[in-house]
Amino acid sequence: MGLALAGALLVGAVGLAWTGAGRAVLRSLRALFDEDAARVTIPEGFSRFEIADRLAARGVCPREAFLAATTDAALLGELGVPGPSAEGYLFPDTYAFAPGSAPATVVRRMVETFQARTRALFAAHGDALTARGVSAHDALVLASVVEKEAVVADEQPVIAGVFWNRLRRAEFTPHRLQADPTVSYGCRAAPESAPSCARFDGRRITRTMTNDPANPYNTYRHDGLPPGPISSPGLGAITAAVAPAAHDFFYFVARGGRRHTFSRTLAEHDTAVGAWHELRDKAP
Repeated sequence: MGLALAGALLVGAVGLAWTGAGRAVLRSLRALFDEDAARVTIPEGFSRFEIADRLAARGVCPREAFLAATTDAALLGELGVPGPSAEGYLFPDTYAFAPGSAPATVVRRMVETFQARTRALFAAHGDALTARGVSAHDALVLASVVEKEAVVADEQPVIAGVFWNRLRRAEFTPHRLQADPTVSYGCRAAPESAPSCARFDGRRITRTMTNDPANPYNTYRHDGLPPGPISSPGLGAITAAVAPAAHDFFYFVARGGRRHTFSRTLAEHDTAVGAWHELRDKAP
């Protein structure tokens, strides 16, 4: 980092020192000048389990100790995180941590970064969320699903709109997200709860898994949002969840090129699915 840039960042951070954002920036700056710090990039869409693996691989803290910290009720209460874990609140970013950091310190840093980066967004859309009967936590849960389903950024608001339509519109019943990533997360988070998870290989979602109501995260069998976030969404997915695109789509399916075909009716969707299967079968 150039000295001029570092100085500018330091001046800005001092100006924000008494805010959450300022404290997060100051910690980041201190870490950047620590030659022994382990720099860890957490991609958008990582779950707390994947984050734990990466932190352990970089020598930041042991995997199981970090996961335990993400479910520490006292720590979550201190940080104002609702629910039984910090899933979804561990903001995806590049961090510098001292090797052998206390797991609680790592969780606290990531959650405080989430709060600093999303505070203005939730404040700006707070009235609209309240009018729709949606909490900030609800929006974050949906954003975590959008992050796993959307591949290109410009489809995130459209996919968020599909999911909200499924949950809110009378013509789509039952009100279920029907999202594969929620099923796989349930098998990762609570594998003992669902018999269908016994043979889950971490990749392929089977019909047996989507038919299993014992998986609490199975949005093919349970109405509404899953019990909590399933990943760490980025600002794009969170923005899409709080301000989704307005449309009449209820379905989407891959069409190649990392994009999706969106449909209003089941008949249209079945046609799009057939076209995707045909295209996939022709692929070399």
